[in-house]
Amino acid sequence: MAGKKVLIVYAHQEPMSFNGSLKKVAVEELSKQGCAVTVSDLYTMNFEPRATRNDITGKKVRIVMHLQLCRPDLQIQSVMFILIFPSFCIYVKCQNQFSWILKEHCALSNPEIFRYGIETYEAYKKTALSSDILEEQRKVQEADLVIFQFPLYWFSVPAILKGWMDRVLCQGFAFDIPGFYDSGFLKGKLALLSLTTGGTAEMYTKAGLSGDFRYFLWPLQHGTLHFCGFKVLAPQISFGLDVSSEEERKVMLASWAQRLKGIWKEEPIHCTPSWYFQE
Repeated sequence: MAGKKVLIVYAHQEPMSFNGSLKKVAVEELSKQGCAVTVSDLYTMNFEPRATRNDITGKKVRIVMHLQLCRPDLQIQSVMFILIFPSFCIYVKCQNQFSWILKEHCALSNPEIFRYGIETYEAYKKTALSSDILEEQRKVQEADLVIFQFPLYWFSVPAILKGWMDRVLCQGFAFDIPGFYDSGFLKGKLALLSLTTGGTAEMYTKAGLSGDFRYFLWPLQHGTLHFCGFKVLAPQISFGLDVSSEEERKVMLASWAQRLKGIWKEEPIHCTPSWYFQE
């Protein structure tokens, strides 16, 4: 649909993979509709999946002041003040070497005990998250639909995509307490999981070895996406890639392209426990 914005969060190492083909089909079909499509190719971006102290940067403003000082014996050439709210540090350039005068203070709200959720919540309110997180949050904020394209790893997402969810969908941006599920901050946006499996469709039934595929969707669709307010569309699952023929793969790609033609008319699933465990 013309004017709509779509973000595809893509998590596969190989551009020539079937996941790569599914991503390509989505970009082409949605672009034909007049949508503005953005792709976050996490492996190509070398996206950092680890949630660490480095995600809290502080607001940095650099002010360089060149001073004529009366200490020729030290040959002091300049002083640099670096403000890192709520603290700062000072460099002195002396004989072409920078040295500390005042050690930089930590930008964490509690430097003694690191609590990632609390620190990112406070940092988000101060626009003090790392630049890669802020960029991904901007993409999500602008999107009408977010598609997650990935292979199923251990009934879940690849680590790099899990890290994206951990770091990007932080408290303050995607939800708050209160402010989750139907009141989540990303309400009004659509989300869709497009994933591939090695096992066949028969394996992912209630009577199959792996159980109903809806079981492993519960923490992803309900505990993550719906928790943040997304309206969740039915998943697109390409089953049995390990045993699929080229012709069967072509049918899967065509089915995905056909679905995308009417994606804006689809109704979200009912995000209740019964959809996952009783139907």
